[in-house]
Amino acid sequence: MITHLFMAIAVSFWSLPPVIEEMELPKRSREVLQNIRKESNNTLSVKWNEATGTPEVISGTLTKPSLHSPGWISYDYLHKIKELYGIKRVNEDLKIVHIDKSENMIKVYLQRQLFKKPVYGERMIVEIDPNGSILRIEGVLHPELEKKRLGRPMYPAVTLDEAKKAAFESDDSMRVSKSLYTESCYLPDREGVPLVYVFHYEKNGRPASIKVHALTGRVI
Repeated sequence: MITHLFMAIAVSFWSLPPVIEEMELPKRSREVLQNIRKESNNTLSVKWNEATGTPEVISGTLTKPSLHSPGWISYDYLHKIKELYGIKRVNEDLKIVHIDKSENMIKVYLQRQLFKKPVYGERMIVEIDPNGSILRIEGVLHPELEKKRLGRPMYPAVTLDEAKKAAFESDDSMRVSKSLYTESCYLPDREGVPLVYVFHYEKNGRPASIKVHALTGRVI
């Protein structure tokens, strides 16, 4: 009985579909992957995000040692792989906001930009070893945001004060929050990639946020 059970489990296991390591990609993206896999001496590993169709994590010994600055190393490599993320101008689309240096690792933090404004929730971290080799890139980006905006930025029709009033009406506890701050940014996972005001505050000891559409003034 037990033998039959193990045989059934084994048959079920081997009949499972194979794990898909790479999503179906355009020809140019496949060429990029082939090039960076060769550059990494076949240490390349890519974890894809199913929702965006872009890499979530790229790891391996991705580049050779370099004496250049962490920012230069990051931008140089990201320029090579920009097709994988659906971005065109790396230096404009990704802004370095912080570089954290420790004895064993350098981390370069980049913020996604669209029409010179941040994209909500889209940050990238490039990890570089002391020899100047990139070992890991982490961060999910929605591709071709500029195309989704038809190449045109959105200009707010609602003032910051009007947006704040709408946010207060949505959650009155914002009025007494001690950690309230606001940012104007694009929302990548909404249709049309709208410009929004995001109000960050503390509620019941936990971080919270409210987003107000910069064109309609509605809470979304």
